[in-house]
Amino acid sequence: MALLGRMLTIDITSLSTGIHQLEFAPSASQADLDPTTFGDLQVDVELQYHRDRILVKMHATATAELTCDRTLRPYDEALEGRYNVLFGPPSMVGQEGEEFEEVRPLTSSDREIDLTDVVRDTLLLAIPQRCIAPGADDEPIEREFGDTGDDERESPVDPRWSALEELKDDE
Repeated sequence: MALLGRMLTIDITSLSTGIHQLEFAPSASQADLDPTTFGDLQVDVELQYHRDRILVKMHATATAELTCDRTLRPYDEALEGRYNVLFGPPSMVGQEGEEFEEVRPLTSSDREIDLTDVVRDTLLLAIPQRCIAPGADDEPIEREFGDTGDDERESPVDPRWSALEELKDDE
């Protein structure tokens, strides 16, 4: 059982019935991820192999360089995700189970299973929707930009804005 080529494929030809534990430290490009963003990938896989099916329980971790939504500064975030997929006979595709989220086809002629997209998608879905760097919640956010009106210079107002000026004077 080994990682083959540039993708995360596992050779299943030598598997015996039972449970197999595998650990991989692929590069970001092997997982089809941006190497300038992702690093320190670690993938722990438990394969439960039975005659015509393989249940894959996968746990993936990585470090991603994200951009803070509050400060717009880059920071590193530890990502972690889990996903279970069943490789089984084509007749099982579309079925749901308690132990897995997805069923993928596995035929008797298959010599390997590919986990590239499973690892990639799991890590991409682990990125928080709102990226906030540590300590960024405590930083003040500037709410006024440009001229704050400290010096009341009289500048000509475009006549199209005069109705808005009247509303401002009413307050």
